[in-house]
Amino acid sequence: MAISSGAVGALALAIAIGALISIVFRPKTDPREPPMFYPKVPFVGHIIGMLREGPLYLLRISSQSDAPIFTLPMLNSRTYVCKSPSYASLIQRASSTLDFDQLIVEVTPRMVGLSEHTKHLLQDPTAKAENRVRMVTKAHDIINPPLAPQRMDGIAAKQLHHFGDFINGIKDGQEVELFKFMTREITAASMYTFYGPENPMAVHPELIQAFWDWEGGIVAYMTGVFPSITARKSYLGLEKCVRGFIEYAEKGRYKDAYEILQNRKHLHEEHGVSLAEHARLELGLSFAFNSNASMTIFWVLNNIFSRPELLAEIREEIRANALEAPDTISFTKLKEACPLLNSVYRESMRLAAPLSTARFVLEDTVVGDTYLLRKNTVVQIAGGIIHNDASIWGPDVASFNPRRFYYSQNGSKTAPDGSVPEGKGSQVHAAAFRGFGGGVTLCPGRHFAQMEILTLTAVLAWGFDMLPPGGKSEVAWDPPRDDKRFPFAVVKPLRALNVRLKRRQGMEDVKWNWKV
Repeated sequence: MAISSGAVGALALAIAIGALISIVFRPKTDPREPPMFYPKVPFVGHIIGMLREGPLYLLRISSQSDAPIFTLPMLNSRTYVCKSPSYASLIQRASSTLDFDQLIVEVTPRMVGLSEHTKHLLQDPTAKAENRVRMVTKAHDIINPPLAPQRMDGIAAKQLHHFGDFINGIKDGQEVELFKFMTREITAASMYTFYGPENPMAVHPELIQAFWDWEGGIVAYMTGVFPSITARKSYLGLEKCVRGFIEYAEKGRYKDAYEILQNRKHLHEEHGVSLAEHARLELGLSFAFNSNASMTIFWVLNNIFSRPELLAEIREEIRANALEAPDTISFTKLKEACPLLNSVYRESMRLAAPLSTARFVLEDTVVGDTYLLRKNTVVQIAGGIIHNDASIWGPDVASFNPRRFYYSQNGSKTAPDGSVPEGKGSQVHAAAFRGFGGGVTLCPGRHFAQMEILTLTAVLAWGFDMLPPGGKSEVAWDPPRDDKRFPFAVVKPLRALNVRLKRRQGMEDVKWNWKV
């Protein structure tokens, strides 16, 4: 079709105006800043790229530079992206000017739909000038100590009790969709452990699905653009769960909650947070309890059961080192004496949990005596890039290697043939594994998550076979990962994974127990 000269002229003028605007409004740069990658479409090009390609977009951009940090201009600001473990470590240590709490203050209201009043309480803009500690900072001191390994026995025992009822309730030959089966149980167990037997999702079991409806559309919900319309399923799930938490508080059921939750409620009351807004904040905390561990265990089980030789090795390791009686498995021994199981766990996270940890730049900060990070910007440590860097992990970086973390919990760089050399010479940088974040924001629940995942994995691996469901000749293992969407938690599978759970011979009548 012919194009008129007028149309060509208008197009040329539009291009010229766009170029002029991009020059005039381009963020002012300093030569000390990390290398800048300007998008083809001014202002929003990188945003469009990330919406289309997710983490794969950052991988593609990062391949264009050897610099450990690069800059993405977006709108009239910029985001710095770190892809180097050594610089990640420097960023984590600069916590006085590279702040995590400020990001919590910015993200949480969008995540759970807080009111303007509660957002202001979180931000507490005069706290620093008045030499006060903000509520968001106090919350860390409430959450972190009770989740330390030496104080975890009580809640671990409660969680294992719930797991026992769950496992012992599996019917021999029961067919399940594995992702939903595991994520819903972790959700039910964690809510029971932390909020007590009358938690909102025990009193109203339909709220478990409502929670996952909210989680499934949480990124769209957080855009804040008419979420009741544009992210309706997520919005409705959130609101149902909020009503459940309000009822939980009004009925006085906090008396059975773990100390973390009781102390958080008191903290919110002291700072003037209403009961309805407290319910929203509790839902945000529940996200941390329920999401990552439940999705991780799905990938751990897939990676073990899809490899018969590995499954046999894992079973022998459990039998030799962690089985205390025909019906009892010890978590402590799983953690301390089962290096292959622990390696599989961390390797599964390397592939399925490419999480980015971010900091808000409070003041101009020079990192490593080299790169200037400008005030009022965000720097993110890109776990997806670091976890896929062959120069860090070895030539099989894109593949699952069950022994990659066998000799070191930090991981080892594999040899050209894919083998894992023993010794410190092959160990990767301590900041390269990003599954739990790093620095002062290292996930406080990582020890609890390890307990959940190792214990459930061990009893399913030792006590059950996962067979094809009725009418199928084989299990469709290794579903593709949803790599084109930025995960708010662990990456999800793109298709269902259906299996038939069959008790192993001789274990048909075993009632399973765990020891912490």
